Amino acid sequence: MSISVFLSTVSDEFRLYRDQLDADLTRHNVEVKVQEYFKGLGGDTLDKLDVYIAHCDAVVHLVGEMTGSAAGEREQQALLRKYPDLTVRLPPLEDVLRRGVEISYTQWEAWLALYHGKLLLTAKAEPIAPRGPNFTPTEQSRAAQAAHLGRLEVVKRYSDCSFASAADLAKHIAYTAILDLLVADYATAAAQARDVAEGFIREMAARVAADPHLDLEGMRQAVRTAIEIYEQEIAGGRTRTNLGDIVDQALVNARRLAGEGKSRLARAALRRTADTIGREEEERRAAHAERIRTLFGLERDIALAAYDGEAAAEAIVAMAESLHGDQIGERCKTLIVEGAALDEFGDRRGSNVHLIAAIAVRGATLRLAATPDEIGSGQNNLGNALSRLGERESGTARLEQAVAAYTAALAERTRDRVPLDWAMTQNNLGTALRALGERESGTARLEQAVAAWKACLTVTASAWPPAWVKEVRSHIEQAQAEKARRAAK
Repeated sequence: MSISVFLSTVSDEFRLYRDQLDADLTRHNVEVKVQEYFKGLGGDTLDKLDVYIAHCDAVVHLVGEMTGSAAGEREQQALLRKYPDLTVRLPPLEDVLRRGVEISYTQWEAWLALYHGKLLLTAKAEPIAPRGPNFTPTEQSRAAQAAHLGRLEVVKRYSDCSFASAADLAKHIAYTAILDLLVADYATAAAQARDVAEGFIREMAARVAADPHLDLEGMRQAVRTAIEIYEQEIAGGRTRTNLGDIVDQALVNARRLAGEGKSRLARAALRRTADTIGREEEERRAAHAERIRTLFGLERDIALAAYDGEAAAEAIVAMAESLHGDQIGERCKTLIVEGAALDEFGDRRGSNVHLIAAIAVRGATLRLAATPDEIGSGQNNLGNALSRLGERESGTARLEQAVAAYTAALAERTRDRVPLDWAMTQNNLGTALRALGERESGTARLEQAVAAWKACLTVTASAWPPAWVKEVRSHIEQAQAEKARRAAK
């Protein structure tokens, strides 16, 4: 298949341009016609022009300073009888015809293109553009062409496009739009024997033709690829799935819109459905999580009420696994939150069973820790729970375990890397060592506690609230006083 283009020119002025376009376009599978083809056939030239333009794809209309031959009154009246609505659809012609102003065949070619809804490419020659050897404009012809362009501008079909050479014309006027027609024609021909929707072809061909990086063969290949995708993935895709009615309906709707050349709407429809499913899934997951938290939360509380801290911790660990599965990071977050709540309740309410559960949960968190920050924080939190419970018990086992946990935390929380965390753990270590020292006759633990507290104060004092610094210094003074009292005995 090929497209047909009418070159609307005054030969005496633009024969060079016409012949160059004729040769170039014909090589690209374009059938080219000019006015002279019809004049030699006899009969009504205007009518023959009309018949051809009505069946062509585009008209390239070059406007210079010469009008060319004028159509006869008889021919014009015959055309008006043939198309009684011509002046209604093309209002600028009404006054011209009423006043008997001459309209040349070349000018009529543009108006016939508009009447028949054809692509009209209008361009004005710049004064420097070379003309033919028979170029003999007059003031009258120049005025007539200027008036003609003004009438075209009224119907918004002339936007001051101009050319200064044949190459300029080809680049800026003819090939850009003609290429669109060639690609659309090729796409239609390629899909003619296939089940490819017309709307899809129109939209796809227009987008391919607009790609400035493709030559004509590249555009043809892009069209073939697009058609293959359409056949295999859109028209030939599954019409029913096992994914639910909402998905099936979305697929049907999107395929329909794509076939109508509304790919943006098709994509938007699919995205809306995916978003809807996503929201429903989020709501389902949220409801599931709430159920899991409620069930395991009650299991935890029953265990705490029965004074079984280990069982309460097991319920919390099982809840984290049920909620997050293999998502270790999320499981850790849940365990940290639950452990902090147990620790806080046990400290504030004096509940040892909550601290027992907190110790077990802190241990489970540590087993999932991977980075120095996670390990250091986990050991520090474990030490806090052990220290609180150890202070309430008569034995020293929990306090010894707390000291070990703080010491392990300091191996990860180094002064050089995280000085504030290091200082806080040193303070916690000092508290645990003092509690041990109070239960021993010697002074070694008290000396270690003083060393830990002094160490934490070596971090810039401005980093801590004044009240906290004062409290640490008070601990140091009390421990030193107790050490002196024991030494005096």
